[in-house]
Amino acid sequence: MDAPAEVTFLPLLLGGIGLLLLLAGGFVWFVVTYQRRLFQQQLQQRGTEAAHQNALLAAIITAQEAERERIGRDLHDDVASSIAMAKMLVDRLAADPPDADMPALLGLAREVLGSAVQEVRTVSHSLYPAMLARVGLVHALQHLADLSRRAETLRVEFEAHYPHPLPLVQELALYRICQELIYNSLKHAQGATLLAIRLWQHEAHLALTVDDNGCGFEAPGPPAETAGVGLRSIAVRVEMLNARLVQHSAPGHGTQTRIELDHPAA
Repeated sequence: MDAPAEVTFLPLLLGGIGLLLLLAGGFVWFVVTYQRRLFQQQLQQRGTEAAHQNALLAAIITAQEAERERIGRDLHDDVASSIAMAKMLVDRLAADPPDADMPALLGLAREVLGSAVQEVRTVSHSLYPAMLARVGLVHALQHLADLSRRAETLRVEFEAHYPHPLPLVQELALYRICQELIYNSLKHAQGATLLAIRLWQHEAHLALTVDDNGCGFEAPGPPAETAGVGLRSIAVRVEMLNARLVQHSAPGHGTQTRIELDHPAA
């Protein structure tokens, strides 16, 4: 006698339900595992970003402290010594009986005080270039080029096409980068006869280049951990600008450093 159709269908139904439950359980396990891995990746990424931000902050603080140390040294060695010398000369002028060579002492005191005034201006300019806020980045960089031209024997050229200015904070970062690159070229580019500074905007891209035809160097540059304070401060500012730093150099072929950033016209 044949079994009823309901009895034959029941095992199939139960098997199908079991298979569906198994598939559903497998899907839930996959989703939970995937979400767990995604969460772990997000935590790892946040940890990496936090570590990077801490390293960036530490580099900024190190650069600031080095700058404060340099300014303090300049104030102590140059400004303070000039003022102390001027005070000694004034004391001699006020002596009783007065010094016989008063005109010469007065002229020397004026010269020393004039030197102190110039030193204070130099220090204050290094703290914040007032010219940048007053007349903009192009004129501030032109002033840097003029100062370098007067201080050194090499030819200094400056070229700019900058129709759409950046915000002042970003301009200050570019100015400091250029200032440090010029200093590096003047200090390390032995045998250089030309220093070329160029600020150029083309469509949505802005580039600052500082080139010299000095001795150059073999390696592309020291690692961030062993780089000097100046190079670390450049790297920090490049990162703050979300820019790119490209440097080319070879022995006897000078050094070209280029800072590139996206700057869509307003």
